[in-house]
Amino acid sequence: MNPITSHLGHISSFLAMEVFARAEELEKQGRDIIHLEFGEPDFPTPKVIADKGVQSIRDSRTRYTHTQGIEEFRAAVVNKYKAMYGVDIKPSQVLTSSGSSVLLYLAMRLLVPPGDEIIMTDLCYACYDNLAMIGGAKPVRVSLRLENGFQLDIDEVKRAITPKTRAILVNSPMNPTGTVLSQECMEELAKLGIPIISDEIYGDLIYEGEPYSVFSFTDNAIALNGLSKYYAMTGWRLGYMILKEEWATVAAKVHQNMMISAAHFVQDAGTVAIREGESDCRKMAEEFDSRRKFLLRRLDEIGLNPGYNPVGAFYVFLKYPDQSKKSLDVAMDILDKTGVALTPGIDFGPAGEGFIRFSYANSKENIDEAVKRLQQYFS
Repeated sequence: MNPITSHLGHISSFLAMEVFARAEELEKQGRDIIHLEFGEPDFPTPKVIADKGVQSIRDSRTRYTHTQGIEEFRAAVVNKYKAMYGVDIKPSQVLTSSGSSVLLYLAMRLLVPPGDEIIMTDLCYACYDNLAMIGGAKPVRVSLRLENGFQLDIDEVKRAITPKTRAILVNSPMNPTGTVLSQECMEELAKLGIPIISDEIYGDLIYEGEPYSVFSFTDNAIALNGLSKYYAMTGWRLGYMILKEEWATVAAKVHQNMMISAAHFVQDAGTVAIREGESDCRKMAEEFDSRRKFLLRRLDEIGLNPGYNPVGAFYVFLKYPDQSKKSLDVAMDILDKTGVALTPGIDFGPAGEGFIRFSYANSKENIDEAVKRLQQYFS
């Protein structure tokens, strides 16, 4: 390891990218690969959104904006949270950036000084603990278990709290399980009095039950969201965070130094997405739900029932039969022998070992073919 960069040697890469790289090699060899490894909508950005982005570029809306975002976009976010969750926020509480990952880093830097602790789940999105460590914070992991439906155990959270705990990070609906944390869980977390960072990027993709935001339970929180998943805008890189006004003032200063602002034309497209894209996006969400039910049924038919009900996002987390094998080895072996690309569970933390993640952001035809290939693999 280069001694100059050795202080970052503990930062890991996304194993899903390793699977993808191998899949690309196989495709160059003429193999037919079914991609179920990425959490990215397979639909194009709806036309009304794309048209606005193109027009905005033609109108030369390509300069810096207010570091927290243009007024129209922040107002659209305010109206969305009021209509969807019944919560009242102000435009001054919204900070817009180029994707939500940089905002997650900013949220952790804002609340957790270097050397202090942030509680997060094990399982979680692969970047969570990496971003915490890059910022000098110490991740403290609370395990999620299949036998509990991957719900968060509040008693375990309480046992993880120390005098150095500064924040709790949750994700609901959750990557990689598709689990939605119960409202009782969120109520109990709010009672702890510790600031909650809530990743709500999949909040529009809940197929059973009523949606909620962390602000439905407490204002001692930061909500992270973006337009990648529901609006099929992953490459546009547009995210936002909602936080207390007194926190937003400091966050804006840090954001100025890091990013200055999100692209103006992207914010214009995002404004139209929230205001006018609901019809198109709801159709995509309904198709995801249909695929979810289809995949669960097909897995059950071949004896691979996941053992819980994933009701959000577009993921199923499956415990595979031979637990003596490492998940990365299993994922690579499946890819090489069947041409089905899946994400190894270890990508999402130690509790993910023994699992593989399916993304059903692909057609039913491809999902069906993938299950047929897996039936032969596991038989």
